[in-house]
Amino acid sequence: MFILGNNLTSATSVTFNGTPAKFSVVLSTEIKTTVPSGATTGKVKVTTPSGTLTSNANFRVMPTITSFLPVNGPVGTSVVIRGQGFTKPATVTFGGVKSISVTIISATQIKTLVPTGAKTGKITVTTPDGVATSAGTFTVTK
Repeated sequence: MFILGNNLTSATSVTFNGTPAKFSVVLSTEIKTTVPSGATTGKVKVTTPSGTLTSNANFRVMPTITSFLPVNGPVGTSVVIRGQGFTKPATVTFGGVKSISVTIISATQIKTLVPTGAKTGKITVTTPDGVATSAGTFTVTK
């Protein structure tokens, strides 16, 4: 992603809601950066020797699911979901069935239990910033 502004040549840091990001100055008016792992929705800040510039709007970190373990198990199995953008309140579904036990460990990790009635299918995480669906399928066993 690119951050546009003025007098950015001597930038010393870029943060997404307080989480430091790697960046490179492309031009005095342009910085190239990536959203860092663990970033949450909030202000983007660029620090230069002249001061700190803060975005006037929040940058939204959409949730993504990168993996989950285990990949199968019966109702009641504890599942750890890894990804990005996990914020409260969050809901988790297994094949469309909502889990009643969801613990956000961090912006990159959720612990949940396979709910009664769960069906083999995708895992979905819903937060105030969006919806993430797993690439893989969780298999509900007996």
